[in-house]
Amino acid sequence: MPNNFGNSIMKALINSPLHGILGEGMAVITVTGSITGRLISTPINVAREGEVYTAISSRERTWWRNLRGGAVAELRTTGKTMKVRGEVIEAVEGVNETLAQYFQAHPAVVKYYKIRTDANGGLDAGDLQRVCGERVVIRLHKNP
Repeated sequence: MPNNFGNSIMKALINSPLHGILGEGMAVITVTGSITGRLISTPINVAREGEVYTAISSRERTWWRNLRGGAVAELRTTGKTMKVRGEVIEAVEGVNETLAQYFQAHPAVVKYYKIRTDANGGLDAGDLQRVCGERVVIRLHKNP
């Protein structure tokens, strides 16, 4: 269950003039509920790679489901709001491939997912497979 109080605090910070203290990795995404039509805003961690922002979410969360099929959303990060097009990677094989690349590019986040690494930084295959069963990857493409 999401921490609504914590989410409210993070959304307020990201939307305030103090957003800079959070860095580029924090954002608020606003999606339109595919069933309700209501706007849903939630704070997320993102990593920017060119014109694409990548987020990782628990499969249990529901906000990302509204991005299936390339839905358009708003992303606010570093004091700027932009339109993005969602791409949701749900299949375990696709998540595995995407996360393996993501963790190679962002090795500092591996520990948050409790993935063991070897002396050369290689990811433990069993740990990676476990995480792929628990997570989805969301790519947010600028200028949809």
